[in-house]
Amino acid sequence: MQGISGTTARNGAGTSVFVKGAALVAITTILVAAMVLTASTRSAYEIVHRHLGNLMAEMTVSGADAVSGHLRFGKLDAVQAQLGLYAERAGDNFVQVGVWSGNGERVVQLGTATPAQSARMDELARRALEIGQIALDSGALIVGVPVIYGDASVGALGAVWTADGLMGEMLLDALPAMSLAGLLFLVLLAISTQMLRKTIGQPLRQVSGAMARITSGAYDDEIPMTHKSDEIGMIARSLEALRVRLKAASEADAERERSRAEQAVAVERLGRGLTALSSGDLTHRLDEAFAP
Repeated sequence: MQGISGTTARNGAGTSVFVKGAALVAITTILVAAMVLTASTRSAYEIVHRHLGNLMAEMTVSGADAVSGHLRFGKLDAVQAQLGLYAERAGDNFVQVGVWSGNGERVVQLGTATPAQSARMDELARRALEIGQIALDSGALIVGVPVIYGDASVGALGAVWTADGLMGEMLLDALPAMSLAGLLFLVLLAISTQMLRKTIGQPLRQVSGAMARITSGAYDDEIPMTHKSDEIGMIARSLEALRVRLKAASEADAERERSRAEQAVAVERLGRGLTALSSGDLTHRLDEAFAP
């Protein structure tokens, strides 16, 4: 019995239905939380990009108006100064800005972008110069705007922005709420684990212990949890019925063994009497009655 109980205790952590159920609940909750967080982050990222793209286009159009006269008359120092003001207004969103002349040559540049971003800005600026309209890549936050002086296009203004700073601020602002949500998740996980332990783990452990006792031949203890109306109760009631049958069979076996023992004693006594009689001893007595 001790060997069976010890084996059950050693294997309980690895094979317990409660442990598996708790792990499944935890994994499912984590996956759902991760999916919700990913979806909300992606949605926030798209909203930020859309808002920032519109703001970039508006500011770049304003910047094109500011440099139009200076570019028309070749005042590149004044153009450079206006680009500095543009970068200052863009703040952490700014990456690079440049001005193209009417023949498509980049004449002034401020900031540093990646080669791919710079090439894309050059492409959009040339397109804006060609079609006389805004050319926008909202996904990459790159824009090209024609520079109009009077009724003529005298060049183009291109800009590259980034949403990293704004997203970082949003994440920092959301960090307290996310931390609170994480703490709440851990609390709810602990509560659900405790509830699973109480409603599944402990009853199963008691029924499993009773089953181990029956396996070792102890039929006197009643099976617990027979009053429950769930699956555990069904298992317990089936096990209780088995215990009753095994106990009755064990008692019947014991009764048959007792009868065989009494019969053996009677045969042995009768044999001694017959032996004495055959030897001529007529004084030998059988004082005890035989069992019926």
